[in-house]
Amino acid sequence: MSRSQTRNRTVDKALWLAGALFAVQGFGSAITEAQWGTSFGVAGILRAVGVPGWADLVLGTVGAVFLLLAAYRAVRR
Repeated sequence: MSRSQTRNRTVDKALWLAGALFAVQGFGSAITEAQWGTSFGVAGILRAVGVPGWADLVLGTVGAVFLLLAAYRAVRR
């Protein structure tokens, strides 16, 4: 396997992982905040330092974009 192929596989794995993490952290925290008045993980830390609540949705959207990008790269092959 060439260096570029190895690098591409690493990028693909990173996109899937970051996408899943950000989507769960962002959307999951927004849901738990709305339902139970508490947040968790990265979004909870952001909330504790004063970042507004809508940032959870931005974090989840970034995760969804990463997942879509990873899916596009997987289909393109």
